[in-house]
Amino acid sequence: MDQLDWLRRAKRRARVFTQAGDFLTLLSTAATVVVSALSAPAAISASLAAVALFLTGFRQAFNPNERWVTAGVSWLALHQAVVRYRLTPQAARDDAARQALIDRTVEISAAENRAWAEQRRATQPLPPGTSLNDAQAAPGATSSPGS
Repeated sequence: MDQLDWLRRAKRRARVFTQAGDFLTLLSTAATVVVSALSAPAAISASLAAVALFLTGFRQAFNPNERWVTAGVSWLALHQAVVRYRLTPQAARDDAARQALIDRTVEISAAENRAWAEQRRATQPLPPGTSLNDAQAAPGATSSPGS
């Protein structure tokens, strides 16, 4: 239940970041155009453009929308597992049923963590002097046949 609650909060937090970021990006971008058309000082236009640029970079670096989707999928899968367990008759909720729920919880958490790590790796720059081909040829990397 703690994991389910944590995923619910993570999903809500990512949704708020996504929606607020989208709204603020649209607002700052539109305001930049309006302020420029009104011949406001360049510092104001540049500041609004900088806010829009920062928000765009934040979205690319942290990808709250992807986090929202990942947390939502994980929450739903775990919620379904808990509901299935609760719908199991009380007499059938033995050690095997509890262990199956725990195993499913661990599986969902591991999949979510793996997805998060892959997404973070995809946004991280390669170390200096390393090409994409070098990174793919590293131990543990897989390559397609014929490459």
